Order: sequence, then C-alpha cells, then structure tokens
Amino acid sequence: MPMRRIALAMLIALSLAVPAFAQSKDGRLSLNAAVGPSFANVGTTFSTTTGLDVKVNDRTMLVGEFGMIPRAPFREAAEIAAPVPVASDARVNAYHWNGNLKVRPFEIGPVSPYVTGGLGSFTSDTVVSDVMVGSTRFEDRRRATNFATNVGAGLNYRINDWVGIGADYRTFFVHRDDSTPRVHRFSTGVTFALK
Repeated sequence: MPMRRIALAMLIALSLAVPAFAQSKDGRLSLNAAVGPSFANVGTTFSTTTGLDVKVNDRTMLVGEFGMIPRAPFREAAEIAAPVPVASDARVNAYHWNGNLKVRPFEIGPVSPYVTGGLGSFTSDTVVSDVMVGSTRFEDRRRATNFATNVGAGLNYRINDWVGIGADYRTFFVHRDDSTPRVHRFSTGVTFALK
C-alpha cells in the first residue's frame, strides 16, 4: 500500500507542476517518471522509475535515476537479497540509484528509442516478517547495498509534451565480494515528463 501512495503522490506532483515547468526558457533540464508493470528475473511486480535529465546535446543526456521494484517474492529474488534465516513468505524490495549516459540515436515523429548505461548502487531490502500489534507495524528487515552497473535500451512514444508510453529493458550487474548477480528487468507503462 505505501508504494501505491508514493506512485500516486508522484503522479499528482507531476500533473500539478506542468504549467510552472513548461514556462522555462532553458530546455536543458527535464524530470521524467515511468509507472507500470515490470517483468524481471527477480519477480513480476509493479515498478516506478524517476530521473532528472541534463541535456548535453540534441541526442545525449546525463541522467540521475532512482527506481524501485517492490514486493518481489524471496524465492525469485534470493540471488540479490540479503541472507535471511527463514524465507518462506519473505518479500524483497529492490531499489537502484544510478547516474547514466543516455543516447537517443534518432527520432521518428513522437517515437524516440534510446540506449543507456551507467553506474550507481543497488539495494535489496528483504522483509522477513511483518506483524501488526494493534495499530503498530513491526517489521524484521535485512538490507544489502552494493555497487552496480547497468546497460539497457528503451523506446518512448510521446502522446503529448508531458505524457507518453514507454518500454525499458535494463540489466543491472550487482557487484559483490564473491559474485556478480544480474537483474534483468523489462518494464512498460505510462511515462511523464516535465521540461
């Protein structure tokens, strides 16, 4: 339920902020968000991604990005999750912070494909137990944060200047001491942009 509230708050903030950002004279900065289903080797779930783009030139931009894949089943996400003693109904919330270089090689009308790559961190937050006592929630969590790199590609179809439909494929390489597990994620959904 908190993830739905966060996504709803992001949508409301984006819809209310459009007029103020649309009057900007400098088109170098834009705020983007994507909300929709995510299909990954760590589980199929709902995901959100947001990023601040700084335009370098007409085809290249630097992107500061945050994304989350909430409530993946532990049995599917065990490779990236923090070790836990009992994992029968545990869930894993995955978060990534990264700085990427994004290149759009061409645009055909409202369609713009891109390739991207960068580095940052990948956090897996394993919720082992979640107990309500009265009106208070007690959670037993295990967290692991690791350096990560990523590469990917995607496609955006702009319906108008602020709303579109997008698809993004990304592979995250989670660098740990003894292994480098990979998270392959394909996400689709509605995209929002403030320029």
